[in-house]
Amino acid sequence: MSALTLQFTQVGLDALLAAKANGKKAQISHMAFGDASYTPTQTQTSLQNLRELQPIRDDNYETDENHQVTVVALFDKKISAPEYAIREVGVFIQIDEPVGSDNNLILLGVYSEPNRTLGYRTPDVKILQSVTLSLAQLPSNSVEVKPGVDNFNMLLDNELADITLVQLDTMHRQLNQELRLLALENAQS
Repeated sequence: MSALTLQFTQVGLDALLAAKANGKKAQISHMAFGDASYTPTQTQTSLQNLRELQPIRDDNYETDENHQVTVVALFDKKISAPEYAIREVGVFIQIDEPVGSDNNLILLGVYSEPNRTLGYRTPDVKILQSVTLSLAQLPSNSVEVKPGVDNFNMLLDNELADITLVQLDTMHRQLNQELRLLALENAQS
C-alpha cells in the first residue's frame, strides 16, 4: 500500500483535548481495515464497514520539525469471513484503561479514497501495515504510542528462524561438499 494521509476526526481531536485538559495522554492503540471506498469526513466516528481490528505493534517516532510517528499493525489472523478488498484504514486511540484492549476505542483518523483499493486480504495472507501520522496537526503532548504485547521486533520471529535454519542447512551442505572434495584430492595424491 502507498503512503497514507489520514483525515483526523472531530471526535478524536475532542478526545485529545479533553484528555490533555485532565492531564492525560491518549494512546494510539489500534488500527483497522474496512472494505468501504469513500471520501472521509471530519465528522466520522467509525469506519463505514470495519472488517478487522488489530493492536498497534510498533512505532517509530521521528523527532524532526515534523513530529511524525509511524505506527505498525500486523493483520495476521486467519479470517473466517470471505476475502475482501481493503479500501479504508482507521487509527484508533484510547484514553482510559485497559490500554491495548478493544474497549474504549475512539477513531482518531481514517484513510480512504473513492474507487481506490489499498490492498486485498485473503485468509492466508499476513499484512504488516504502517501509517505515518503528523503529530504537528494534533494538540501538543496529547498522544503517545503504546505498542501491544508483541512489538515489531517479535513479529518476524518465525520467519527469521526459518531463514536462519535454511542458511545453516546450506552452510552444512557446503562444508560436507568441501570435505568430500578434500578427501578426493587426498586420494588422488
